[in-house]
Amino acid sequence: MVCPAEAEMKRIWCGIVIMVVGLWIWLSCLGVPYISFSKNWPLLLIALGIYIIARRVRKAVRTHRSAGVIINDLEDGKINAEDAISEIKRGKNDR
Repeated sequence: MVCPAEAEMKRIWCGIVIMVVGLWIWLSCLGVPYISFSKNWPLLLIALGIYIIARRVRKAVRTHRSAGVIINDLEDGKINAEDAISEIKRGKNDR
């Protein structure tokens, strides 16, 4: 399940990407030097790959931290083993 704030950030990033691509193509058509879309379009694929990797790493770090908190709560006796297992499994399913 995606939280509303995360969905909003995705929309914002999609809008920024679309604006940058449109600006890039427009400037390329105007003949601005060093912004030739026909030569530099693979940069879009590279940027998309970096975005996907960064998003996955961010999710993995967030899940790892929450698992650490769950384990600390288990060690402190705040939750029992069954609850800890179910919470950790729930975190893995969110990925």
